[in-house]
Amino acid sequence: MFSFVAFGLVVMLLTYLVVAHTPLRRTIPGYPTRETQLAAIENYQRIDSLEKIVNLWAFQVANIQRVATGREPLPLDSMRLAKVETVLDEAELAGFRQSDSLLRAQVEQADAERLARPEPGRIESLKQLKFTRPLKGTVQEGFSRTGSHSYIEITAPSGTQVCAPLDGRIISAEWSELEGCTLKLQHESDLTTIYRHAGKLLKSVGEEVKAGGAIATVGETGELSQAHIFFELRYKNQAIDPALYIEF
Repeated sequence: MFSFVAFGLVVMLLTYLVVAHTPLRRTIPGYPTRETQLAAIENYQRIDSLEKIVNLWAFQVANIQRVATGREPLPLDSMRLAKVETVLDEAELAGFRQSDSLLRAQVEQADAERLARPEPGRIESLKQLKFTRPLKGTVQEGFSRTGSHSYIEITAPSGTQVCAPLDGRIISAEWSELEGCTLKLQHESDLTTIYRHAGKLLKSVGEEVKAGGAIATVGETGELSQAHIFFELRYKNQAIDPALYIEF
């Protein structure tokens, strides 16, 4: 019995020595070959390189946060890059969040104050101009200073004449599926008037017109089902309330 056990141990020892020290070991499932070892080394090098890049990015972000909160940036030091996580401590992040919250509150307060301001008065340089009523009709909707619409909507029967409120020159006469027939006039004092959804245009680009002269007629063009005109007044390309200068 003892001899049988000894024989088995010898066989196991010889099998181990043969497999461990000969190419037979490569036949063992999961045993790393030279190719897999080289691939593992290459992957480790790539991971190490990516880690350095990520650390550099984190270092740069940390410095941006320090500058944004009024502190001096940290020097670019390879020894500190390995410990960049210490830069992003909770106290510094809390200071950055507080600064961001203060800035956001200031912006919101400025927007609220802007919207709460009263309607601006008439522009001094335009007080001397003699405007002619561009259209006899009913004001359906007035000018909105909040930006929802920058025009006055005037309803009138189809075919009603639309007139120039001041002397000017036609700078645009076009049609679109959305706005129908649209006319633009350039006047003195950096003023421009725009007429949208006209039924018919009576003037062409480049023509000079006098105040009170017919330039278009009311219609139902564009994506609208009611005869009216969208009348817009612009000063230095900024929409202003026409009702401050013209009696409708």
